[in-house]
Amino acid sequence: MTLLLYMCRSQSSLHMGTVLAMYAELHMCSSVYMLEDAVTKEEEFLNLNHCELLDLVSQESLNVLCETEVYNACVRWMQWDVSSRAQYFNVLLNAIHLYALPPKFLAVQLKHCPILNKENSCRKFLYKIFQEMSLHKPLPPTKVRGNQLIYVAGGYQQNSLTSLEALNPHTMEWITLADMLEPRSGLGACTVSGLLYTVGGRNHSATENADSDSLSCFNPMTNQWTKRAPMNVPRNRVGVGVIDGAIYAVGGSSASEHHKSVERYDPEVNLWTFVSPMNGARIGAGVTSSRGLLYAIGGFDGKNRLNTVECYDPDENRWHPVTSMKTIRSGAGVVSLDNYIYAVGGYDGTNQLNSVERYNIDEDYWEFLPPMKHKRSAQGLTLHHGKIYALGGFNAEGFLSSVECYCPENNEWREVTEMPTSCSGMGVAVTMEPCPNGIDDAEET
Repeated sequence: MTLLLYMCRSQSSLHMGTVLAMYAELHMCSSVYMLEDAVTKEEEFLNLNHCELLDLVSQESLNVLCETEVYNACVRWMQWDVSSRAQYFNVLLNAIHLYALPPKFLAVQLKHCPILNKENSCRKFLYKIFQEMSLHKPLPPTKVRGNQLIYVAGGYQQNSLTSLEALNPHTMEWITLADMLEPRSGLGACTVSGLLYTVGGRNHSATENADSDSLSCFNPMTNQWTKRAPMNVPRNRVGVGVIDGAIYAVGGSSASEHHKSVERYDPEVNLWTFVSPMNGARIGAGVTSSRGLLYAIGGFDGKNRLNTVECYDPDENRWHPVTSMKTIRSGAGVVSLDNYIYAVGGYDGTNQLNSVERYNIDEDYWEFLPPMKHKRSAQGLTLHHGKIYALGGFNAEGFLSSVECYCPENNEWREVTEMPTSCSGMGVAVTMEPCPNGIDDAEET
């Protein structure tokens, strides 16, 4: 994978060498972007000296789809003159966010990267990190490059929506992006290698009311959607999580059938395969991953709303129960942060909830935290720079547009902004800021 770098004139204080000057006149972006298939094939990039390259890959303002792009750029630069450049691999590794690299990617590098065969100290260093990732233990916090936005896809308000909007939490401004390929609510969303994926849901519109098996992928660099391989079964109110670059679709429903089945999607081969099913059916379950394990939390089995929790280990292909929540929750939002899993809001069969509890992974217990200001279920919940954002949802007063933010350091919630549209059942995920060129190009067509 190779890189294209282009930057706004306001970023000219970044000393990137002649390679950036070439592209500064071509693009007007708010920060430095890294893309595929251009500049690392250019002589200007390959002729950077090691100090200039180190300065480049050390920039936190780089907008990259995935940290693998940074790693591959360094490898390509060294391959241009391996005999004299391999000695700089160690110092370049210190500038790469290594814990942001997928374990599968690291495994491939350890097996096939020819430069690692020459630099044994670098091999040992990367192997140590790979081993840490395999132990399901806490890892150092992963640094995030560039400006990350909260993306909100679809949702429901009288009908399923096609909209895609993104919130900049630093400015509290919303950006309208390309509509999804079809209306969807009750969908799951996640990011893999910087690309936004929407999974399942339902198309409930004036002309159709059908549960969806579809998978779509949005590229923030181009502001375009592409259809990917459908799941084996439709899944409305599906739970979605990511482990090592693979997407897991957990439970959900199709017509009157409530699923306990689980599917895994491999983006590299564009294929869904079934894995071990859960111990019971769940729709509207909160799903998240932590330390290489997948958690399915609460939900509805067709008869009862649940407070039970299951954990999936992909190495063993097995689900096992962990301690149940203190509160029954269907349609709760769930995220993992540090050594905890947070369950926020939901519906207990009688009322929407504003209560919040978190699971201590190491000690295997749940504890209550301060409640949100609004009761809500089927809301979007996501993590951005160590803070938890709850967006929209539904309660007895109707569809919500409010956005609340929880700061773990202060242990409090506060309202921060409103969504452009009141809705529930949307897919929410975080990835890089879209390139303005992609937005401008879409508006011109």
